[in-house]
Amino acid sequence: MSASPQIWDRHAIVAELRRHRSSLAAVGRTVGLSRQSMYWALFKPHRRANMAIAAALGVRVCELWPEWFDADGKLISCAPRLRRSSKPIPRSVRASSERSAAA
Repeated sequence: MSASPQIWDRHAIVAELRRHRSSLAAVGRTVGLSRQSMYWALFKPHRRANMAIAAALGVRVCELWPEWFDADGKLISCAPRLRRSSKPIPRSVRASSERSAAA
C-alpha cells in the first residue's frame, strides 16, 4: 500500500517546523533573513527563504511548492499562491455615504 503524498499548505509547513522544534524566525536567522521575509515566502516565491525552509524540514523545495519550483530547484513561476476563498470582501455602503455627507 503506497502512502498518499502530503499536501503542503502554509499551515502544514509551520506545523512541521514546530514539530521539529523550530520556527520561521529561527530558520530565517540561520540564513540572514527577517521573520517577515520568511512569512511572505509562504505566499510568494523567495528562493533563499524557500530553500531554507525546505532544508529545515528535510524536504525538496519542489515538494513544498511544486507550482513555483521544478525538480532541480529552479524557479518556474513567480505567481503568488491564491487564497482559497477568492470572494471579494464587501465594502460597507454606510461608511462611504457617511464620508460624503461629512465633506
